[in-house]
Amino acid sequence: MNNKLKIGAFFGALGVMLTAGHAFDADAHGYISKPESRAYLANKGINVNAGAVQFEPQSIEGPKGFPSASGPADGKIAGAGKYAAMDVQTDTRWHKVALNSGPNVVEWTLTAPHQTASWDYYITKKGWDPNKPLASSDFELLKHINGANLTPEKVVRQQIDIPSDREGYYVILGVWNIADTTNSFYQVIDANINNGSAVNPEVDTKAPSEVTGLKIADRTSNSITLNWKEAADNQGVSKYTVYRNGVKVGETSTTSFKDVSLQADKSYNYSIVAQDFAGNKSKMSASFAATTLKETKTDNVAPEAPSNLHSMGKTNSSVSLMWGAVNHSLPVKYEVYRDGKKITTTSNTSFEDKGLAKGDYNYTVSAVDSAGNKSSASNLLRVAIAGEDQVLPPVPVIDEKGTWSKDKIYVENDTVNYNGKTYRAKWWTKGNNPEVSSVWQVVDNSVQVWNAQKAFTSGDKVLYNGKIYQAKWWVQGQAPSLSGAWTLVTK
Repeated sequence: MNNKLKIGAFFGALGVMLTAGHAFDADAHGYISKPESRAYLANKGINVNAGAVQFEPQSIEGPKGFPSASGPADGKIAGAGKYAAMDVQTDTRWHKVALNSGPNVVEWTLTAPHQTASWDYYITKKGWDPNKPLASSDFELLKHINGANLTPEKVVRQQIDIPSDREGYYVILGVWNIADTTNSFYQVIDANINNGSAVNPEVDTKAPSEVTGLKIADRTSNSITLNWKEAADNQGVSKYTVYRNGVKVGETSTTSFKDVSLQADKSYNYSIVAQDFAGNKSKMSASFAATTLKETKTDNVAPEAPSNLHSMGKTNSSVSLMWGAVNHSLPVKYEVYRDGKKITTTSNTSFEDKGLAKGDYNYTVSAVDSAGNKSSASNLLRVAIAGEDQVLPPVPVIDEKGTWSKDKIYVENDTVNYNGKTYRAKWWTKGNNPEVSSVWQVVDNSVQVWNAQKAFTSGDKVLYNGKIYQAKWWVQGQAPSLSGAWTLVTK
């Protein structure tokens, strides 16, 4: 993903994850949350001076191909060539998470699930040097999981086995290889491995606990969404199987399931079975009854327009498009337009347009619900085949006076006025003060006042104690007069 979309790509999950006093918008695209990755620990404030990744642990995206030369270069593996601070490597630089050798569950939190080619896990070899930059030759493959080009859920749990001959500090690398783009997502785990518990590992024969706490999270005339409490297991739960009236209707790795295509005003009985990575299954849960709503009148409300249409990669003859999912009372599909003409209808939030000749193309996407109501068009995306793509700025979301409002949603390139200065949004945001939040960047000739809470990037100018300073690189919380990250511009 190019730098213009660094945090702006938010898909379906427009919520905010709160960690360690920081908030990051759910966007592109996934991070390892258990065991806590280097980037996720930066977001939690445990790994410090980690650069911009602390606000976007889900965005460590780079070219496919690891460990071949087409993947991230040696010395740039942890940051995927985007986040240099992540690539600093010493024996003491990063906080380490304690792991035992043998079976371990890895959990990915996906802020934008993609069609997946595979998941690969690597570990540094015995004798690796923790005080040298990470190189592809330092790693050996732990596990390869075929993604079958399917779109995973927002929480993915997988099991890896750490060799019993590892003890002490090792780096584990997780790679999520995307099927519908040319990129992958990279996450490193700094692990302090204890191999004492895996000399003679026991076979896991303990089943998960019975699922409890079933309740209705949402329902319509043709669907029921259930939630339940997470089952307990000594090695972790792999998946839940959902039964409706005694018949299997689906599986999920989360504690939520939406059952669709149901009849209106009808009662259904649901039961859940939890299964661990060894295949042990829990007892079937107690039956839970849920009833769909009565049939409603024909819906005539159009969906909202799809958000943040952007390019996820291109070749000399194709482009991969992606946009934000639309939440609507009825199921929606998406119509993709090239130069004003519809070229496809899809249920996915992505599409690859192939067979293109050299030239410029304009794309928009509209959402159409099952009642035939159609949204307005998304933002316009202009793609130059055999050149660079660019996103045309959307219409600014500002009030009549042009001033920032904490209650409005702004997207990439929206502009606002605040305390006499003009700011432009770098990505999706709501409620973030332009003077404090690094989502906003001054775009006119005025100089913003330095603020300890705000992150500044290379070239940003600030006023501090009556003097103007310019940032040499990414910096936050360091006063200009005390930090080597600043250059004095005017006295």
